[in-house]
Amino acid sequence: MIARAKYRLPTLDDSLKELDQEIELYHVEMKHTKLPTLESMKETILSIEQTMQGLEPVNMRALEEYEHQMERKKKFDEDIDHLNMQKKNLVKLVGEITSKKKERFFEVYDEINKNFKEIYAQLSEGGEAELLLENEENVFEGGLTIKARPHGKKVLRLAALSGGEKSIASLGFIFSIQQYDPSPFYVLDEIDMFLDGVNAEIVSRMIKNRAEHSQFISVSLRKIALKEANYLYGVTMHDSGISEMIGNIDPDSVGPKGEIKTSVQEVLPHGAG
Repeated sequence: MIARAKYRLPTLDDSLKELDQEIELYHVEMKHTKLPTLESMKETILSIEQTMQGLEPVNMRALEEYEHQMERKKKFDEDIDHLNMQKKNLVKLVGEITSKKKERFFEVYDEINKNFKEIYAQLSEGGEAELLLENEENVFEGGLTIKARPHGKKVLRLAALSGGEKSIASLGFIFSIQQYDPSPFYVLDEIDMFLDGVNAEIVSRMIKNRAEHSQFISVSLRKIALKEANYLYGVTMHDSGISEMIGNIDPDSVGPKGEIKTSVQEVLPHGAG
């Protein structure tokens, strides 16, 4: 027995040291306080039991449901991370597109502005004009202003020009766009209404020159416009309010002063006025 005890002694010493360390780890300083009475402890236990009963019925699947909801939350967190990444990529893409759009805009704007300066000078016989951006930093948040100086006058914005001067500036802008990116055809409705004879002739000749590459349908009552036209069509409106073509006229039949040699009977059908 002595031999066995000596053999176990080192093991017991190690166990004793581990217990001492564990006691030190969970050591709580005990205060010498008076313990409550047995009746008081019974009342406390009863109160605790009643509180526990008030929590019933206990959902025995709560832990299972909690794990399920935690899995859902984990998936939602992954979705949020994915959406945030997509948002970041989209914001970056929008920035790149906006930058390219702005770069492309200035390419078109500079070219049209150049055309506008040249064409306005031709239409106004020596005048000057240019296009101005209201907001050069954020071009898509502002508008475009036309500034013109008719020959022999001071520089004015489009709103301050006379009716004829506005027509010249507006036509110059249209022709400058056409020169950059032509359309198949244009419809012009009495654009020479406010122009004097000289300016009406200049505009009519420019339209005729540009008609080599595009088709112009122009409504006009001016003789010079009829003279420069390649084809003439007469249109009238009856009391019903419906327009009707009443015939066409050979431009070669128009005299040097704008008179039409074709008789009215050849142009107008019965009942047309």
